[in-house]
Amino acid sequence: MNVVTLDPKMKRDERKEALLEILAEIKQQVDNGKIKELVACSLNEDGEAQIHASCLDLVGGVGLFEVGKHLLIESDKMS
Repeated sequence: MNVVTLDPKMKRDERKEALLEILAEIKQQVDNGKIKELVACSLNEDGEAQIHASCLDLVGGVGLFEVGKHLLIESDKMS
């Protein structure tokens, strides 16, 4: 999976294209059996956060969310 740069100055169409590219990659990995569980967070245009999860249990879902948070923080430190 490609890492997308977090750029608040990205134009609306570019941001939409980046989101769709990520979703397409996730779908392909699910189709190929590489992704077994998924937890994601999104933000809508009103600033409301949503959690999207397909996991085996609550503990696993929370764990996945925490791992994702850690990876995001670490990737920001490296840039």
